[in-house]
Amino acid sequence: MTAVLAGCTSTEAPAAESTASDPQATSSPALESGSDALAGVDSIVVSSAGLSLRDADSEVASIDLVGTTLDDALETLTQVLGAPRSSDVEAGSCVSAQTAWAWGDNTVIGTADALTDEGTLTFGTNQTSVETADGRTVRIETPTGAAVGDPVAPIADGLDASVKDTFDTVPEEERLSVVYDLARSDQVDGEWNPYGASVYSEKGVIEAIRGPGHIKSTC
Repeated sequence: MTAVLAGCTSTEAPAAESTASDPQATSSPALESGSDALAGVDSIVVSSAGLSLRDADSEVASIDLVGTTLDDALETLTQVLGAPRSSDVEAGSCVSAQTAWAWGDNTVIGTADALTDEGTLTFGTNQTSVETADGRTVRIETPTGAAVGDPVAPIADGLDASVKDTFDTVPEEERLSVVYDLARSDQVDGEWNPYGASVYSEKGVIEAIRGPGHIKSTC
């Protein structure tokens, strides 16, 4: 299902044709009835399960990143953030080919990459918020309200080392990835590789927020 709209119910809409070439080409009855609510979204909260679309402190819709098609998720986000631009990724060494769409500087949703489970959408940003064409500012944050540009310490402090990657090969850059919403941990070659929503920081400042995925490459 594309999204769960708070306070809205509807019958299942017929399957729509792909909207990859025109993200605004189709919409389901559920989304049409909730389009005004989506147009009022002012924050997107990123968890290991998906995206919570909120107006102030109230969730008006959610997108499950596990099992939802890219077209369906794109349809919802287009109503929140406006029309995106194509941001496809070509396959390369340790890089999976992706169909992806972006807003602002680099807020991206796409098909699975090398760090994400098959059938799970990727979502990530390296900006605090997206400015929409209608004048809204949509902040992208963790469940505790942290966003790009904020200190990472309030998230990292108190969490076990097993959900962190300190990039020991480049200590001078003070890089740190932290899974703040853990879905699971996989053991690879005797080391734990946490899987979930994460932040990436440099010199103590959050540089990116990412939806579900591993933080350590096994390539």
